[in-house]
Amino acid sequence: MSLLELIQETVKTVGSDKVNLTGEDLSGKELSKFNLKKANLTRVDFQNATLKEINLNEATLEWTNFAKADLTDADLSKAKMYRANLEDANLENCNLSEAYLGKANLRRVSLKNADLSKAKFHYADLRDANLEDANIQGIDLRWSRYNSKTVWPNEKFDPSLTGAILYERE
Repeated sequence: MSLLELIQETVKTVGSDKVNLTGEDLSGKELSKFNLKKANLTRVDFQNATLKEINLNEATLEWTNFAKADLTDADLSKAKMYRANLEDANLENCNLSEAYLGKANLRRVSLKNADLSKAKFHYADLRDANLEDANIQGIDLRWSRYNSKTVWPNEKFDPSLTGAILYERE
């Protein structure tokens, strides 16, 4: 039985909130539509994984690697994503409402049409990120970094007025 089958069976048996995959290597795996709500996924490697429509609502995703992963239509609402690496990931149409992304790496991430309402991006790196048509109602951008290539939902929006820091260096 593959690891993915074991994960699915464990979720069915005990519930996703009891699943602990800390440190697992799931890079390049296909986990679309998986339900891992409230699971502990600390330090899991999801690099290059396909995670379309995955349910990670209220999951613990601290230090988790999502580099180049496809999270289109994923539910990450209320997820704890401290120091998560989302560099070059696709989070289009994603639900990140009320998520915590403190010190997360969001360089070159696509957040088009994402729901970022009430999300906290303290010290997050948003350089070269695309937030086109994203819902940023109530977003907390204090101490986050952005650059002139960061695309905001509204061209008249000034992130510096929210406490974000313009940072042009590499």
